Amino acid sequence: MIELVARLKQRKLVQWALAYIAAAFALIQVLDVIAQRFGWPDQIEKLLILALAIGFFVALVIAWYHGERGAQRVSGTEIVILALLLAVGGGLLWGYERMPSHSGTAVAVRAPDAAHRNLTGVAAALPIPVPAKSVAVLPFVNMSGDPKNDYFSDGITEEILDALAQIPNLKVAARTSAFAFKGKAEDLRKVGEALDVATVLEGSVQKAGDEVRITAQLIDTRSGYHLWSEKYDRKLTSIFAVEDEISKTIADKLQVQLAAGSGSTLVAQKTIDPRAHDFYLRGLTLLAARSVSEAVGAFQQAVAIDPDYAQAWAALAEAQALLPAYAFTAPQIAYADSLESARRALALQPDTALAYVAQGMVFGNQMRWADADRALRHALTLAPGDAEALNQYAQFLDAVGQLEPALDVLDRALQRDPLSGISAVIRVQLRLILHRVDPDTAAAQVKAILAAHPESVFVHRTATLIYLNLRRYPEAETQARAVAMFNGRDPEAMALLIRGMADPSLRGRAVQALETSPDNSDLRRDAIVRALFLMQLGEPDRALAVLEAGATQSTIPQLLWHPDFDPVRNDPRFKAVLKKMGLPYTPETPDSP
Repeated sequence: MIELVARLKQRKLVQWALAYIAAAFALIQVLDVIAQRFGWPDQIEKLLILALAIGFFVALVIAWYHGERGAQRVSGTEIVILALLLAVGGGLLWGYERMPSHSGTAVAVRAPDAAHRNLTGVAAALPIPVPAKSVAVLPFVNMSGDPKNDYFSDGITEEILDALAQIPNLKVAARTSAFAFKGKAEDLRKVGEALDVATVLEGSVQKAGDEVRITAQLIDTRSGYHLWSEKYDRKLTSIFAVEDEISKTIADKLQVQLAAGSGSTLVAQKTIDPRAHDFYLRGLTLLAARSVSEAVGAFQQAVAIDPDYAQAWAALAEAQALLPAYAFTAPQIAYADSLESARRALALQPDTALAYVAQGMVFGNQMRWADADRALRHALTLAPGDAEALNQYAQFLDAVGQLEPALDVLDRALQRDPLSGISAVIRVQLRLILHRVDPDTAAAQVKAILAAHPESVFVHRTATLIYLNLRRYPEAETQARAVAMFNGRDPEAMALLIRGMADPSLRGRAVQALETSPDNSDLRRDAIVRALFLMQLGEPDRALAVLEAGATQSTIPQLLWHPDFDPVRNDPRFKAVLKKMGLPYTPETPDSP
């Protein structure tokens, strides 16, 4: 060891190392200033640093060589060799950085599990080639160091996604599907295949006090090449300008035109109180997780701070429209609140598509079919690529008995949101009713959807009805128990209903449980749901009486087209119920919006 130290001193390796590090550090500082002034992509800085790291080891080799010769002078030839080695090393790193198998960013995305991959097939695997003008906005990574700030980076991602969805002829993967990749690294080619997009936008968000740094880069999923990247250091008050600039840059890179009359912005540039914006972003994350009551509270906080915040009013309207389906809230109150919130949003910003979606949802639940039709169509005119608007319009068409058009619109929704459990399970149900799928295939598709969305009450509830339609009672009982547990009810009460359908000797007890058990009060609250279960329990007369008394107050008219009502479909009493509800309704314009 003593001899080694002596040789290192003789060759002055320590001096060379310290001198190189000092020079490299000074160079990096200069490059950082230049990069910020000229807007260089982060990759250039990263590659230069890696090249300097390679040069460090080359410099030590040269120092050792000269020390062995007893001299520490470096010739011009050796300087050229060192420069060439740095250039070659940087070139190799550059090539590696752009390899298709490399994501090209520190952003981590989660690979969908096997169930999600199967769900893509459930979503129809529609035989349409990947459009060149298509993009998925993957969840921006939270770089603040606190996982509790995920809502902020997720919210920024969703706002950019919503802005891009306004652009005609640009396919934008919906939030549900894009966010299925949050968490673990995945080859972007596989992301492109799963979401049927040619490009992905990914990046990161770092928030500190009233300042935020946003990085973003657009990558071709087929080649792995970076098409564009940028870094923004701004105040929170300027965040909408950054989102708009990113969105318009993507439109430019993909060569798509903004909508006529959209003006020069995709994101409204009105000054919003940063505190209100923060509550709004919290609400978006809560609503996506279907924590609807909490989302309503967050949006109410946002508009209380900034009453002129149109998008927060629209989001509040949507959450209030969903509230009766996810919480024990009186529909009349929730729907009145939703319509008022939508009115406030449209008074502030008449082209707020989400406000029209909320109106359409409420009008549909109130059986104001023509009003719902117009509102949802107008929403799709404003945001033609919005998967939620398409999904809601498909559910509207399903409700009014337009099942074939509903399936067509739902297919369009799934092209943008292929990993959506809600759209996928509705599609299975529609195809069963229309005799477009055989029972075994339908059962396999439902199984895949359940595996991918084990926490979705909607999926479990719809799966129960599908299994009942297929007369697969054990599977239906499993799903009914899951729904009861989600709702805090005794699973045995629901299980008895299913067993009563399978075993005629138990039907008397099952009917009594349906009509009297406190744990089945949810089923009795909606007349059409209650009537459907009575039909399945062999009580058509009681089912018709229930429909006559309360069908117009139901929020799930889609169930009227369920095959279990076929035995009474031609009954004058059933026809009178449909007429009283204004069904079936024919849309004002037969073509899809």
